[in-house]
Amino acid sequence: MEISVEKIEGSTDVKYFYDSYTVHVGNHRILTVVTYCEITAGKWLKQAKKANNSKSLPKTLVVGLSVERQNDYYSRYGLLEFPYELLHICIGSHCLLYHLNDPDFYKPPKFLAHFLSDPEVIVVGMGIKEKSSHLEKDFEVKIKNAVDLNELAVKGMKRDELDLGRYDLDRLAKAVLGKHMDVVRPGRKIEWFKRKRPYYHSPELNDEKVMFTTADAYLCYRIGSQLFDMIHGKASSAIAAAAAVAAAAKSRKNKKMKKGKKNKKGKK
Repeated sequence: MEISVEKIEGSTDVKYFYDSYTVHVGNHRILTVVTYCEITAGKWLKQAKKANNSKSLPKTLVVGLSVERQNDYYSRYGLLEFPYELLHICIGSHCLLYHLNDPDFYKPPKFLAHFLSDPEVIVVGMGIKEKSSHLEKDFEVKIKNAVDLNELAVKGMKRDELDLGRYDLDRLAKAVLGKHMDVVRPGRKIEWFKRKRPYYHSPELNDEKVMFTTADAYLCYRIGSQLFDMIHGKASSAIAAAAAVAAAAKSRKNKKMKKGKKNKKGKK
């Protein structure tokens, strides 16, 4: 599948610190906004939500989400869990890449907490529960309805011969959306930034980083939307599907805990 990116000329805004791009993921065109500004990010979320009130999923909004750090740091005790630095959100054909401010020096992003705590917003992603936990701890951002894509795929596809619970994003995309959704990634680490711009206090993301980050957020959104349709049909609420997946995951966890307790008693 071919992926390309093109910066939209004249879309850079000095006052509100954003750049706009057109990213093509196969035949799909996504408009991506990259920003450091809370005002810009807040406006984007409001507009995207209004533009994507789906008739097939009444009163719900499916959002593809991921977060990442530029670098991982290790001590002799293992990985050091620093706060996330870049948030990716995809809603339909629109994507937001928002640079998260250091929580030690800046106030928590209330606009983001308000959006993600909305009971009508369903957030889907890879390892989303762990990421949600870190967002809450570091930024006071709580996701009301977080649905893990691996768990959703197990329930939606019902393919026992596939180990869907362990698939990474690329394998999951091919399994759910089809082989044509194969993403060819560079065999090296992608640099995040271009050289610092003289009129900005913050550096500009590399086009390649924008391209693959947008593709990842979009795949999360597409996979989640497709799986919700598989489980409950296009005319059903995604909230019901999210609740069913959460209940199934909780049931599996409880069974494992009971089994562990029985094993301990047996050993005694």
